[in-house]
Amino acid sequence: MILTLSSCKKSEFENLLINPHKKWSYINNSKYNRNSRAVFYMKFYENGDFENRYTSSDRKHILLDGEQRDCYWSFSEKDSILELCDYTYKILEYQKDTIRLIEVKNNFKCLFVNHALK
Repeated sequence: MILTLSSCKKSEFENLLINPHKKWSYINNSKYNRNSRAVFYMKFYENGDFENRYTSSDRKHILLDGEQRDCYWSFSEKDSILELCDYTYKILEYQKDTIRLIEVKNNFKCLFVNHALK
């Protein structure tokens, strides 16, 4: 019983992602500018659900074809791998408002930046 309970405990990184006060924007590492404004932000949920939302209205982003595609996320603390939709990222480092990652397949560096800073 103890093993079951401890396996449900979220890691520090997972708690950072699912924090309801965070609005994570995906940014190309080479184009990061603190003054940039994001059109979308990512919302991570404890149950593994994931959404893109508009920063201006908080409404869920729907693709131009009108289709809504389900997208999920998961994290492996053992190897610092974030599975997000159809992509696999290795977490390089993280702080309270910035996450540095590398997309495993293409070796592409990127950032998740919290744009809900108060």
